[in-house]
Amino acid sequence: MQLEPLLRAHKVVPLWTLPDKYGEPFNLAKKRGRAHFLLLVCGEGADPAPFLQQLAPVMPAIRTLPAEGIVVVPSEDAAGPLSTHSFTVLVDAEGSVRARFLPKGAAAGLFLLDRYADLYHQWLVASIGELPPPEEISGWMEAISNQCGI
Repeated sequence: MQLEPLLRAHKVVPLWTLPDKYGEPFNLAKKRGRAHFLLLVCGEGADPAPFLQQLAPVMPAIRTLPAEGIVVVPSEDAAGPLSTHSFTVLVDAEGSVRARFLPKGAAAGLFLLDRYADLYHQWLVASIGELPPPEEISGWMEAISNQCGI
């Protein structure tokens, strides 16, 4: 099934504020200009833990670009078991971010943004297991960093 993107490439994504898993506000607009973003938005029932574990070995190199990993989950229960070592874990309890980023039928979306929150690449998947391998993501983040150096 082909999922139709809601967001257009090379456009600034909708900006938002969500609480992190500890209740502290995270404002994407205030983070602009500091680092590139690797943003994983998960729908109801999608467990990001296995994907985040696969990505963990390449995250130290990605962070040096500099880039920040962000994962958005639908509930505090989904956020609870996730490690905040490599990713900032945010809770979208009202579904506002998911509604603007994920088309109908998407279990998750991975969005690669430059430091100004301009969308460079996205993967929309019906199953989180369909997300690309870490090496492909790392290559995209390096390309974004080379083009939009900080």
